[in-house]
Amino acid sequence: MERRIRALAFVLALVGLASGAASAAEPWPLPPPDACTPSGGRLAPGRPEDATPLPFQPGDVVGIDRVAVLANFLPAFFWQERERFFFDGMRLEIGPCYRDYAPPGFYQDATKAGEGKARLDDEGGLHDYGAGLPFAPARIALDDPQAGLKWLWNVEHRYQGAGFRGRFRLVDLVGRTGRAEPFTGEMFKILLTHRADRPAPKYEAANARGNLWVAGGLFFTPFDAREHAWRQYRHVESMTSARRTDDLHAYLPQWRRVRRISAANTEGLYMPSFSVGVVQSQQLPVAAGGAAGAGGAGAVAGGGAGMAGGGATIQTKRSGFEGLELRPNLYAVRVLGLHDVLAPINLANAVWPANEDRDFGPWGLSFASDRFELRRALVLEATQREAAEASETARMTLYVDLQTLHPLYVATFDTDGEMTNVGVYASRWSEDRPDYPRWPNDPGREVRVLDPAGAAFANLAESGSWRRESWELVSTPPSDDEVKRMISTVQLTKRH
Repeated sequence: MERRIRALAFVLALVGLASGAASAAEPWPLPPPDACTPSGGRLAPGRPEDATPLPFQPGDVVGIDRVAVLANFLPAFFWQERERFFFDGMRLEIGPCYRDYAPPGFYQDATKAGEGKARLDDEGGLHDYGAGLPFAPARIALDDPQAGLKWLWNVEHRYQGAGFRGRFRLVDLVGRTGRAEPFTGEMFKILLTHRADRPAPKYEAANARGNLWVAGGLFFTPFDAREHAWRQYRHVESMTSARRTDDLHAYLPQWRRVRRISAANTEGLYMPSFSVGVVQSQQLPVAAGGAAGAGGAGAVAGGGAGMAGGGATIQTKRSGFEGLELRPNLYAVRVLGLHDVLAPINLANAVWPANEDRDFGPWGLSFASDRFELRRALVLEATQREAAEASETARMTLYVDLQTLHPLYVATFDTDGEMTNVGVYASRWSEDRPDYPRWPNDPGREVRVLDPAGAAFANLAESGSWRRESWELVSTPPSDDEVKRMISTVQLTKRH
């Protein structure tokens, strides 16, 4: 009962409302759970709107013959590319309306403790932030010229547990039939500072050493990528200095040692990968660029870098985790509004590794044979302040869940305004997993996290695409001793 009361209090604080009706005093209305006749969610923040009857109800199953009923409840860019994401034989189950996925009480407490303290500088940097959401949503006015950037900082610091860790499979696709040998491996991101589960006022994990987070991974397959391992460190200074690059270290078996490589232009989570259709499959381009914004499959600007001693050409293609990590101070951001959408925010059917042969349709991109729930999305448009001349991701339209700020959909556009990538994110709710690992040394602490269980991106610029599956990811951390071991670059060579 106490948890339910805290969750309701968070919802009311989040949107500043006591009913579903939108008004000037309630700019970001969030409907209560199970309210399947919503109002205020049609890209019209702050404008009165009549309740809209839904053309579907929870429990309905939609096949390709009825897919048109979904049109108003999907982003326009996603509907435009629906051939890639819906298919004959699909069975899309309509899930609950606005299920309560509010973060746990300790995160809400941190948000409340820091309310009104965080501020932005003229360059979009974030200062005086503790933990929780930097900017209380009820305090973000519709006419605030910094509203978009405040929301994007909230997205960056949304509740994510302590990060994520687990195995993944990344499948690179070209057109309808061409496909690369899938990559499999393990990946983690451990949050080190601004962690609401850690004691105030530092909110800092052990061994943080001035870093916001550390991420890393290891490839298992294919053979030519096996044993490639890496670590990526993002410093707290990056929140106030957009030019502060990450520290990036990688190990290749042929190198026989760890090398520090350039992280210029790295925004998101780094992962080296093959470039299907561009680089022959037996060659492994070692990425120094990292994911190109939230956009997905485009190569990062910078053209690569030579490695001393006859090393490799540095080029990245896609990470599989695009859009889960952003640098808000690289963008000018505006709020486009609110939109009630159907999204796979809590998958019902397993993906890899629990289900190795799931059908993703002829394009290999569809989560349509699963549960899609009605969610209220916040829609942001973010434009790079200094986009490269030929950037595929100069601008993005990002849909995030209003309650959790977890990404739902994204589209990216090049410097000419042409759409280059369309992506959908799939998640998995911790509270539906009885065996979910608890917090170390505090098994009674709430978890309540959406794990990034999958994603699919259509790369329109190259007629290619990719899909990530990561059904087993968890977002509670291992012990501090294990974290210390994981984040050390020494671990990159210990297995060898």
